[in-house]
Amino acid sequence: MTPRTAETHKVSVSVPTTPYRQAWSGVRAELRTVRVRVLATVLAFLAAGLLVTGVTTLALDLRNLNSRVNEELLLQSARLQNIVEQGVPGGGPVTSLDGLFTVFLQGDAPGRYESVMATVNGGKTFLPAAAQPSNLATPQVLETVRAEHLENSTVFHDMSLDGRTVRLAITSVSLGDGSPGGLLVAANEIGRQREQMIASFGTFAGASLATLLLAGAVGFAVTGRLFVPVRRLRQATESITFEDLSTRVLIPSGDDDVSQLATDFNRMLDRLETGIADQRQFVDDASHELRTPLTIIGGHLQLLQAGDPKDVSETQVLLLEELDRMQSLVDELLLLARSGRPDFVRLDWIDADSFLEAAMERIKVLADRRWQIESMPGGQFRADRNRLTQAVEQLAANAVQATRRHDVISLGAAWTGTSGGTAPTGHQEPSPGDIEIWVADSGCGISPADQERIFDRFARAGVSRGKEGSGLGLPIVKAIAEAHSGTLRVISRVNEGSRFVLSLPGGTA
Repeated sequence: MTPRTAETHKVSVSVPTTPYRQAWSGVRAELRTVRVRVLATVLAFLAAGLLVTGVTTLALDLRNLNSRVNEELLLQSARLQNIVEQGVPGGGPVTSLDGLFTVFLQGDAPGRYESVMATVNGGKTFLPAAAQPSNLATPQVLETVRAEHLENSTVFHDMSLDGRTVRLAITSVSLGDGSPGGLLVAANEIGRQREQMIASFGTFAGASLATLLLAGAVGFAVTGRLFVPVRRLRQATESITFEDLSTRVLIPSGDDDVSQLATDFNRMLDRLETGIADQRQFVDDASHELRTPLTIIGGHLQLLQAGDPKDVSETQVLLLEELDRMQSLVDELLLLARSGRPDFVRLDWIDADSFLEAAMERIKVLADRRWQIESMPGGQFRADRNRLTQAVEQLAANAVQATRRHDVISLGAAWTGTSGGTAPTGHQEPSPGDIEIWVADSGCGISPADQERIFDRFARAGVSRGKEGSGLGLPIVKAIAEAHSGTLRVISRVNEGSRFVLSLPGGTA
């Protein structure tokens, strides 16, 4: 018989997520946040500091208590010794221990926690008339002091009396005349004082706990407000995609590091969005503008008659023209794409008059027009000479397209924001105010409707007296002006001419 193969079926069981699981997941996620970790670290250090402070203070207080109690107990034997040296009141000498102890116990009353007792060996026991905190006249105390005492010295001994710890100072007393000696016992309820100190430590611990709770609550609120930008940063990074970079972090008022981080993050997103937008714009522009010349080239190649030398020659000329046009278009698109980079312009001091003269030498060969320099301002300004020359050449090329042979095209510059409207004499110091450089013509002009859109890419004015360009010239000039932190504007009237004005910062680009 052929054995049967058992088939194993895997059954997946989905456990529904309960509200409890969701709540616990939320709590665990919150416990892992930077806010909670920072707060927990601060509270842990604060708790450790309070604990060390409290324990150290308690230990010092207990040590001081031991020293103080011993000193207070020794004062009793010192007072007894003083009576022996000075004699009893009235000037008589001390003749017996009974008289000595009687005089001693009639003196100053012991302190709040102190008790005294005197006893003669083989004789009676003496106690003060007033009530004392501790009852020393008990067999337990008497047996202890007789067993612990040392001749001619004071001995300290702690014992439990009525459930309280009492420290005894046992002093041997002798008159030195052969009579029986005695014992002076001074007691201090050191246990009660220790309990009070420990109770104070408990109060300190309770106050410290309340302080920690209050600090935790305040810290939680403060860190919550402080880490709002961080939380928004996390949410923003989760929602940002390559297709949508418009999300920004809401920044609360403040100049702290976290708010500055959110500000820098938004600036980074601005730069990324601008860069990606420029890339998309470049791709869109290239695909839009290169489609036509590529179509023309493909169409002529399909219609090309290889056996006809004339057709081949004409097609070659046409294809080379389209390739030149494509190359020029690509160069302009690349220039616009690079205009947003920090290194697009490299500033240097430029002499205004020499710049205008050099620019005129370059542009007057563009066409047969009446070229002239309208104004020489003098002074110096900061700009990128190559980019600025490129902008002036582009404006001059536009002016050529809008004019005829005998029209005037003028180039000029002037200072603004200074007294008299000109720069100070001499070229050694940077001139204050802004400098305006313009290219004006007496051509066909631009209609008001076209003036609103001529700075857009691939936009062309409705009136032109020459061959139309790519529509990227003025956007390039505008990009150069903005790279210098300047502006570009136009003043024009139809059939009267146009004036394109570049306004650049004079002393600080």
